[in-house]
This record gives sequence, C-alpha cells and structure tokens, in this order.
Amino acid sequence: MSEQTKKYDAICIGQIVQDILVTNIPEDALTCGEPTIDADQILMAGGGDAINEAATLSRLGNNVALLGRLDQGDVGNMICGDLDRCGINKDLLIRPEDCQSVSVIVVVKPNGEHSFFLGKGENDALQRADIDLSVFREARAVLAGSLYILGELDTNGIVEIFRAAKEGGAITVADMTYDSKKLGPHAFDDLYPYVDYCMPSYEEASYVTGETEPDAIADAFLNMGAKHVLIKLGGEGCFFKDAQKRFYTDPFKITPVDTTGCGDNFVAAFTHCLLKGLSVEECAEFASAAGALNSQGLGAHMTVMSEEQVLEFMKNTPKVEFHRN
Repeated sequence: MSEQTKKYDAICIGQIVQDILVTNIPEDALTCGEPTIDADQILMAGGGDAINEAATLSRLGNNVALLGRLDQGDVGNMICGDLDRCGINKDLLIRPEDCQSVSVIVVVKPNGEHSFFLGKGENDALQRADIDLSVFREARAVLAGSLYILGELDTNGIVEIFRAAKEGGAITVADMTYDSKKLGPHAFDDLYPYVDYCMPSYEEASYVTGETEPDAIADAFLNMGAKHVLIKLGGEGCFFKDAQKRFYTDPFKITPVDTTGCGDNFVAAFTHCLLKGLSVEECAEFASAAGALNSQGLGAHMTVMSEEQVLEFMKNTPKVEFHRN
C-alpha cells in the first residue's frame, strides 16, 4: 500500500483518561492545615498521552486514529465529544461494557509545573486481544503513548504491534513515561529494534539506560536497536542523535502557565514534520515550538491549534541560547 493510499496518517496507541485540571495550587496545599484552598480554575477534558498526541497531530492537519479503551458511560461520552472537537478518528476505539474510566487530577502549581493524582480504572489497560494487527498496514506512522502505561501491551503486544507497523512501512515512534508499575529499565529491550524514533524525557531516559549525559544516553538506546533518539530536556530544549547526526535544539524563551502535555505535543509535532518529509533539524525546531506553545495555555492539548499558529510562534518568540559541546 502506497503512502498516498493509506487510510491514516497516524495511529496513536495508549492511554485515554479524564483530566481534571486544578490550577494555581500552592506546594503546601495538602499540608498547610487549611480546610479550603482556592483554585484559579477547575477544568475537565480528555487526556492521557495517546489523546494528547492524537489531538495535536489532528490539529496540525493529519488524519489520526486513536486506539485505546474507553468506557461507555458519561465520562467516556464526554471524552468522545472532546475527540470529535479535535477531529480524531474513533474507528479503532474499544468500548467494552465493563470498562471503568481512569480519572486524573492534574494539580498545576504557580510555576506551571504539575503533579498527578491518578485514580483507578482500565482506560490504560489495553490487551493484545484488543488489537487487529492488520490496521497498522493502513498507517503512515504508529505512535505508542506511552511505554510503561500501555497496560498489558507493555509486556505482551507492543513488540508485535511495532513489528507489524514496520512490515507495513510505517514510521514507529515511542514516547515514554515514568515506570509507575515497576516493570524495570529493561522492559522494552526487545522493542527498540522496531523503534524508528525513541523520544523519552531526560529523566525517563536516564532511568532506562543508567546514564546521565545525553550523548551516553542516546548511545545506549542506539546500541539497543533504536534508529534515532530524541531526548526531551524540558527547559533546556532537546538532544538528537542517530548514526549520522548529533545536535541540540535550544528552547524558546517563555514563562510557562501549565506544562501538562508539553512532551506529548512535542512528540506529535515532530511526527507531523516527519510525515511532511522535513529534516530532523526542522522537525526538532517545530516540535520544540509546539511544546513551548502548549505551555502558554491550560490543559494538555488545548493550546496548539494549527501549523500556522506554531510557525507564527517560532517567528515571534526568542530562544534561550545555551553554550554546549
């Protein structure tokens, strides 16, 4: 199947949750002894890495399908409404009768940083039996959002999925998150040979590799089989390395309002540029801009609205210059 005739530009696999966003909460809110704490705003929206990546890819102009579990109740219907507003294809959603939604309280601190309070549920509990591998032949890119929160697929399925995606000619992109289930740093050693673009944050990458320097971290992933490595460095930009190239991309000079979902927006924007055939340097620059732009509003995927908006942000926003080797 040619790239032009594939049904989807991208399939995003993984976590679907309800985000309950509570803003401008002081660090000592739970220990200060006050019975009532005022929040600036309380917002509800669909969230989770897979939704955030799908939403941003869609708003940047791509035909994107979301593959994940979603309940049939009020919360699931609310999330479906969010997917519709973002233009995300719902054909691959799995909505079993006994599925319970995961709700996440996202506490945004005055400096824009956030903490998560994760409720119990099954929206991140994808199973191998849920997946028809043939759908990945219909995608130009397949994104895992994210390793360590794919439910059963983390230990039984994601390797098969990425292998099938590669056999179908898709670009494979692996985002990563905190190992809350204690799967261990070697949980995905068998997966990396099928990963075209591995995009962990610095903290996640250091945990997996045991290294602390970006070059050494990237080399570890490359030696495990990943083709290209992009390490998200937060306020210090990002670092790219593969067999041919090595470079840093400096961050944009901003004051964050809410950093929730910035890494997901980064991954989506980088993938968008890959699908357009841009160089990895251009992809990293655009992705950094999308992540920074997302931090200027509230919510994990409610600020980046179009490619033109990101390009305008790049044009008008200065960068922080780092002097590094």
